[in-house]
Formats: sequence, C-alpha cells, structure tokens
Amino acid sequence: MADTTHYLNKLANYLWLLSPGCYKSADLECTRLVAHRGAHGKTKDGVIVENTLPAFDLCLHRGIWGIELDIQLTLDGEPVISHDPHCGRLFGYPRLAIAETRFDELRRTIPDIPHLDEVIRRYGQKMHLMLEIKTSWRENPNLVNRLQQGLGDLEPGRDYHLLSLEPDHLSGFTAIPPAAFIDVALTNTRSIIRQNLELGHGAVAGSFALLTPKLVQELKAAGKRVGTGQVEHPRIARREANRDIDWVFSDTVLSLQNAITRHNTPPG
Repeated sequence: MADTTHYLNKLANYLWLLSPGCYKSADLECTRLVAHRGAHGKTKDGVIVENTLPAFDLCLHRGIWGIELDIQLTLDGEPVISHDPHCGRLFGYPRLAIAETRFDELRRTIPDIPHLDEVIRRYGQKMHLMLEIKTSWRENPNLVNRLQQGLGDLEPGRDYHLLSLEPDHLSGFTAIPPAAFIDVALTNTRSIIRQNLELGHGAVAGSFALLTPKLVQELKAAGKRVGTGQVEHPRIARREANRDIDWVFSDTVLSLQNAITRHNTPPG
C-alpha cells in the first residue's frame, strides 16, 4: 500500500503540472515547507534515516521551516520518535515492538530512535514541530499528560501543532487549544473535513491532489488552516501558494527547496 501511494503521488506531481495555478507568479520564499519525517534518504554524505536527529539536523542547517515527526510510546510510557510501531523496516529488528519495550532497552538496542524530549530541547522554537499522534489517548491514558508536560515550554500554534489521521486521537489533549490540532486525510478527505468542522479543530491536511480548490475555499471560509502534501515539484508548490495553502509537506524537502531557489533566482 505504501509503495502504491508513493507512485500515485509521483504521478500526481506530474499530472497536476497541467494546472494553470502552477504558472502564476507566487512568492515561494514565504512558503512554509515541512519536512515529512525530516530530510531523509540518499545524500552526498550517505543515507539518512527518517525521524532521526541527523534527518532533523539537516533541516535545521538548511533553514527548513518545520519538521513532521511521529510519536510512539514505549512500554514505560516514554514518547519516542518513530513512524512504525515495530523496528524492522528501518533498523532490522522486526520483532522489537516499541510499545512492548522499555525505553532503556530501546535506547541500548537502537540508539538512533530519538526521545521526544531530545527533539524539543534541540529544535524547539528553532523549527516548527508537527507532531503526529499515532495512538489513542483512550488506550494510553498517560499519553496526554506526558506529551503536555514535554511541550509545556512551547506555545501551541506558534511553536507546534498536533496532527493525526484519527481526529479523536487529539480530543484528549484538553490543555492544548483545538486551533493547534490538524486532522489529516488520506483518501477520506470529505469525512475528515466533516469531523474537523464538528470537533472545531483548527486545520486540515491532505493530498494536494484531493484537496480540491472548492474544498480549500470551504475550509478557508470556515476559518481553517490547510496543509498539503506530498509536494515534490516547485511548480506544484507555486500552485499551493496561489491557493493560500498554509503548509507544504514534502518527502523530498531539500530538492524541493533547491528547485524553489532556482525558480526564484532571476537569470543572468
């Protein structure tokens, strides 16, 4: 499924170049780029693993506006940064489940998985933190207090947002204003928008191809902020700027940033 989504997104990045909005002038220097799981993949210095400090360090060094990162809880309730609940795909430990492992053991086995507190100390107020909640507070009662404690020195909305594919996952964070909640759509865009409006959350994020101009206008008219991804081409970023999109998420944020810089540099 992940591979299918990846190739469909690449196809959309080329097909949507036919959109007139890709060729209108726009100030892309003001585009808020968000690195999806950091700046990961092949680089001149080797392969950088997603959701690790090197992936986030590179974003900070390059002046990327924000980073998206995924939160999992260890067996003893410590929040760590990992998209997957298991450690096979990235680290070669398929039988190691984060939720079944104490933090000390996880750190000894896979030291590259960051703790949320490390991320906040290192990047808080330097880059915007888009924190994806992967599990329900209803099933993990300690999740809310632990995260709100860790984020206590940061200002919601200004320094960070919480986002989730399941809007209810955010509703337990009662000390954080709903304006700092982002409901994320995959192919269920209309359902997510309906839940967003019912719950009063502040923003919606989804595919740039599925968040149609009409849906974006409806969200903006309701006072919502909007993020789109996964954008790979600078002309698509220009289209999003012309649509008043607040945040542009990308898996290829460094190449997108480079391309935007080239497009904004006058010839000669």
